[in-house]
Amino acid sequence: MSVMLLRLTTGEDIVAEIKENKNTITLENPAVLMPMRDAGGGNMQMGFGPWVPFAASSKVKVDIDREKVMFIIEPNSDIANNYRQAFGSGIVVPPKSTTQQVLT
Repeated sequence: MSVMLLRLTTGEDIVAEIKENKNTITLENPAVLMPMRDAGGGNMQMGFGPWVPFAASSKVKVDIDREKVMFIIEPNSDIANNYRQAFGSGIVVPPKSTTQQVLT
């Protein structure tokens, strides 16, 4: 499963680990992406909230119909890493550097 960003027909932006099936898409630990103000009340930033906040378990798997999904794209690395820290494996993927070389 890979972390992807989905826009639903409801207008919600969901970040989740997904598995694509024939008629459905399985979302594991889905989180809604929403704008919020920083602690000082000034700058806007993006935050996550559980998409299914009242589920009995913190580990959620949901199947949704493909018809309810407008598009699926790879999120930028900041969003993917923040999602992994909050809802996923906790693993942060460092940025790829093409300018650095290891000399032996």
